[in-house]
Amino acid sequence: MIFKYIGINDSLYEETVELRENAFFKGMPNTIDLINDNFELKGIHLVCLKKEEVIGTGRLNIENGISIISQMAIKPNYQKEGIGAKILNELVRYSKEKGIFEIKLSARETAIAFYEKFNFVAFGNKYPSKKTGIIHQQMELKIE
Repeated sequence: MIFKYIGINDSLYEETVELRENAFFKGMPNTIDLINDNFELKGIHLVCLKKEEVIGTGRLNIENGISIISQMAIKPNYQKEGIGAKILNELVRYSKEKGIFEIKLSARETAIAFYEKFNFVAFGNKYPSKKTGIIHQQMELKIE
């Protein structure tokens, strides 16, 4: 597996869009509008490649000295192989390299335990996503 940071003009970008659409917004109207939120154009997109196929992705934005991780997705037939952990660890490493020591994300309720394994801590109340209605939880990691 190869991990690579790409921009929206990279030839692999469309594969990340398709992967995220299928993971988060399948069957919803205007999926491209849901992908193209306020973070998309300024995002740093990490892809996990296996034989030149995008099998996982995660998006990172840095705003006001805080990293924001969003739209992490792994193709279904590659889930439970540790790829999500590798993507998350790389996004945390990148943040540290850039001098960022606070990372936030909004986790689906079903992913809270995953992020807790990496020392992310829940804060605030759970809430329905404005995009999907699926229950989410704000989480953060403060790096010493």
